[in-house]
Amino acid sequence: MWLKLVGGMMVVLSSSMIGFIIAGTYKKRPNTLRNLQAALSMLESEINYGHLPLPQALKSISRKCDKDVAELFARAAQYLSSRNGLTADEAWEKSLKEFFFNSYIAENDYEILIAFGKYLGSTDKQDQIKNIRLAMNNLRQQELSSIQEKEKNEKMWRYLGVLSGIMVVLLLY
Repeated sequence: MWLKLVGGMMVVLSSSMIGFIIAGTYKKRPNTLRNLQAALSMLESEINYGHLPLPQALKSISRKCDKDVAELFARAAQYLSSRNGLTADEAWEKSLKEFFFNSYIAENDYEILIAFGKYLGSTDKQDQIKNIRLAMNNLRQQELSSIQEKEKNEKMWRYLGVLSGIMVVLLLY
């Protein structure tokens, strides 16, 4: 009897945790997008007023921005500084691929950031600023849609985790 009770509690607890973990991804994506926008704003300021070379500007931004996006800028700076012959676009794309698999951004967000990187370091100052603003506007739209998605799905996944655990326990006993 006690074994059944403990087993049932473990099933409910584990399925609830799975639901809460999935719900957490919906909660963290808007924050990551907001932090990316802030970092791009810093990059715009560095390009417009700082007059630093791109690797130094990216490294500076990685120290100032939130830790969940700092790694993206730090790795891009590292790849650019490594003297392996990578262009700014290639360094950005390589660091973005690593960032994508360890972050909460979606495929659409990734595509926006890839498109941003295509012009990174290859055009004049005004075009760079236009490209950064375009990427920030696109990320802002993604943030708004992710907030709506979060409101719609976060509670559902929490409830689904708990209720599926209870259902499994009821079916087993």
